[in-house]
This record gives sequence, C-alpha cells and structure tokens, in this order.
Amino acid sequence: MTARSSPNSGSPWRQVAAGFLVLLIIVFTPIALSGCPAPAAEPVHVKILAVNDFHGQIPGGQNLHGEPAGSAPVLASYLKYAMADSGGTTTFIALPGDIVGASPPVSGLLLDEPSLLFFNDLAGDSPDMMVATFGNHEFDRGTDELLRMIHGGNGTTNTTHPVDPYPGAAMEYVSANVVWKVNGTPIAAPYTILDAGSARIAFIGATTIETPSIQRAANIEEIVFLDEIGSINHYVPEIQQQGVHAIVILLHEGGEQEPYDGLTREGENVTGRVAGIVAGLDPDVDVVLSAHTHAFTNAYLENAGSRPVLVTQAYSYSKAFADVDIIIDPLTGDVTHASAQIVPAYKNGTTPDTDALALLEACEEMVEPLAGRIITATSAGITRLQTDAGESALGNLVADGQRAAMDADIAFATTGSLRADIAKGDVTWGDLYAVQPFSSTVLSMTLSGEQVRSALERQWEAPMPPHNLAVSGLTYTFDARKPAGERIVEIRVNGTPLDLDGEYTAAMVDFLAGGGDKYTTFLDGRDIAYGPSDVEALVAYMGSLPVPVDVGLEGRIAMVA
Repeated sequence: MTARSSPNSGSPWRQVAAGFLVLLIIVFTPIALSGCPAPAAEPVHVKILAVNDFHGQIPGGQNLHGEPAGSAPVLASYLKYAMADSGGTTTFIALPGDIVGASPPVSGLLLDEPSLLFFNDLAGDSPDMMVATFGNHEFDRGTDELLRMIHGGNGTTNTTHPVDPYPGAAMEYVSANVVWKVNGTPIAAPYTILDAGSARIAFIGATTIETPSIQRAANIEEIVFLDEIGSINHYVPEIQQQGVHAIVILLHEGGEQEPYDGLTREGENVTGRVAGIVAGLDPDVDVVLSAHTHAFTNAYLENAGSRPVLVTQAYSYSKAFADVDIIIDPLTGDVTHASAQIVPAYKNGTTPDTDALALLEACEEMVEPLAGRIITATSAGITRLQTDAGESALGNLVADGQRAAMDADIAFATTGSLRADIAKGDVTWGDLYAVQPFSSTVLSMTLSGEQVRSALERQWEAPMPPHNLAVSGLTYTFDARKPAGERIVEIRVNGTPLDLDGEYTAAMVDFLAGGGDKYTTFLDGRDIAYGPSDVEALVAYMGSLPVPVDVGLEGRIAMVA
C-alpha cells in the first residue's frame, strides 16, 4: 500500500513557516543559553618551595633537632620529591637570599659557583619557575662579582671552575630596594610576574636595610639599600595595573617564633623586624618568604590592610624548606587561601640525589689539595657554645689568633663571624676556613682605654648589635641589672686594671674595624696596620700551639650574679 502525503505538505506556506522556525532557533538559542549559569572556573593551586639562607651548604655536617640534616644531595632529594608529588600543580622554587656567602670550603673556595650550579640543576628545563633575591651575604665579594655570579662568565677570576666557562645563575633575581647610588635604579628587576596555569603571580624581592651595618663598606660602596616597606609597596600598584593580585615577597629579613610541626597555625607570635615590615605592607600582599635570622617561622601576620599574610622561614644551611600552598581565584586573581609546612631535610632514611652528589664529589676533589691539608689535632671539640656571660672556647681561640697575628695588646671578634665548630681530632685547613669563611683581613688599631670600655658597653646599647664580642688579652665583668651604658664593672688588660687614659693596640678584622655589627666605636681607631687574612691568622696560630690543642673557657667574661 502506498503512503499518502499530507494535503498541504509541499505548499509554499509550509516552506516559509519551516524557514522562519529555523531562524527563531538560530537567533534565540544563544539568548536562552546565556541565561544558564556558566561552569565555574576552577581555583588555581600553586606550590612554592622556599629555601632560605643556604650559605653554600653543599656538604653535610649540619644537625636539626638533634638529627643529621641538610647537604645538597639530601635537600635535592626532598625538593624533587615534593615537585614530583605536586600532582601537576604549578610549582615554583623561591630563594629569599644568602644562597651564597659564609660558605664551607667546597663552595666558598670555588667562588660559590657550586651553589648556583646546584640550584641550576634543580631548575632543570624550567628556569623561569625559580626566583631569588639578594641577602646581605650575596655582596661578600662586591657588586661586580655578584653580577658575574648571576650573568655568568669567568671574568678576572683565577680559580678552577666546576663548569668552564661558568654559565651563571638560571634563576631570576628580583630586588626592589637595592639601587645604584649613581642613579637610584634597582640593580635587578624589582619584581617578576610568572604564569601559574590560568592565573598569574608576582614575586617582589627586598633585602634587609641593615645590610650596611653587617657588610664591609668596600663591597657595597656603589649601591644603596632603601626602606623595605616603601620599596615593596611602590611596585604593588604597577603590578595591579597588569591585572595581578597574587603577590609574594622574597624578604631577606626575619624574626623568630616557637617551632611546631604541621600546617600554619592561627594566633602565632612572631618577634623580630619581619613583624613590623609585614604590618606596613600593602593590603594586596599575600605571602612573605622571610630569611636572615636562620629561624623557624610559619604564621599569619596582618598587613597594612589588616589582612592575614602567610609568613615563613625554614631555618638555614640546607636543613629544611618551606612547602607553601596557595589557591588563587582565576576570575579575580586574588589569593583565597595560603598555608605552609616547614619540612626538615633529615639525612637518615633519605636516598641522596645522584646529580647533587656527583656535583659535591667533584667539587670536593677540586678543593682537596688545599682544604684537606692537616694543620694540627685537638684533644676535644672547640665550639661556639656560649656561657650565660657570653664566652665561648671558639671565640677565645679566634680572638687569640688575631691578637697573635698583629702582636697586639688585646683583640675583639664578633661572635657572628664564627660559622663552624672545630671537631675533636685532626684539624684541616678546610676546617679552619669553615670557622670564618669570609676572607676578611686582620688588622690592628690604637684605642684609648675609654674607647675599649665604650666598645664593650656597646654590646647592650640600642640599636642592639646582632652579636656580642669575643675578647683576647683582657677580661671584664658586667652587671646585667644596670642600665645600658653603665654595665661594665671591671676591665683588666693582661691582669692589670684598664687605664681609661692609656692607649692599647687592638686586633680585629676589617669588617669589625669598619663599624660592622654596629660596633661604631672602632671607626675612631688610629694607626691602622694590616695583617693576614682571618683564615691565615687562625691557621698560623693553631699550628703554633702544642699538639693536641686544648682550648677551653677561661672566665674572660663574667657576669655579676
């Protein structure tokens, strides 16, 4: 049976009506769809692994909470695991200063190139995912050498290079507050904006404004350190104009708080300069990765807009890192959540990273002829551990060595210059270099008795010096209950009471003579005579002592009970 057509199926009216219906569908379908809620944009997760105050600590030998920790091979193992375990989350490595400087021989004797090569390897094929700022120790060899370390090339150096020619640093350096004295422009880009998937994040760098008081003047004569708060805030509007509201500060300044395990806690108390700096930062600042005080920090502190800012610091010397998690709203660009854990890099139970281990072994072989030379032996360890009065066996030893080098009446050494203890047994040249890895010059000057007294009183006067003084050739007693400036009870030079009107030759390193660590009294010293380097003075003195060397506490510094 043949099917029948509808009476009007082929009429012109039917064709017009069908066409009009199609047009209505085309026109109104987008309008209807626009009334439906669009799929919500997914929050953007970002991870930052922050390593502060590395100080060239490629070899082991450090401890954290009584356990062996740190070294380049161990730290690299932890960091690479954290990156692999991120689940595809965009991950940055941030280095808030003192990557180099005050380094052990395996890095320091090679101009700290091994430390930069270590982080270059961590960056791998993604150097744009690593950012750094300057610490005070980045300037230990002067600004020209710092720029060579960053940009590469062998320059005028006459040392062996682990990679020849030296390739420079893979990470991007940012600094908002270190500027050229001649024109006021930053010595590096003040900030960088990096892609984090479907969001962007800004990193601003800043170095402690106290650097001139803890760095040799000759090393920083071409640059100026501006106020941290003002310098950081100056660039925030410029960043915001580019549509970026996730802002992280790499700040080489810090504080202290009581350590704990786990994620960031509310209500933690943080002391030190970092707290005041954060309180003055722009309301759009979200995270501050701090450094410099070599302490633990994991807390929320309020910025100038009373908004919580995540503040971290992960000890020092490769012993830990901050594992920071950030969530960014992709529509507004704002950080909606930030938290962190301070992760110890314990050695036990960890498989060392093979690339970092190969670098360490190669560099150890390069410095072995000098660093491995045995100078003497000790009957017991000589440590930086201080008595309640502030005396240490290592401080006594170093001050004695500098006094002997200059044949001076007395000597002063800032205890902040003591960077490694001397272990029991054979003592190598490298061990003594590690005690004072600064290549400072020992000198002598003439001081009046009143200036000697003033220098000792300065230890308790505001602004407080960061470190106390070790002494040689003199003993003194102080009363901590008395007002600052009046605490010294008695001073004796080689057993004789100090003559305030007399004159004494005093030995010290050039850093201290230049008013370093805020001991400005030494700026008024006269008749300056220069001697050997700090390590040469210590090597010569240790070699002159009976073997085995036995150095201990002598009651040079006493406190009234």
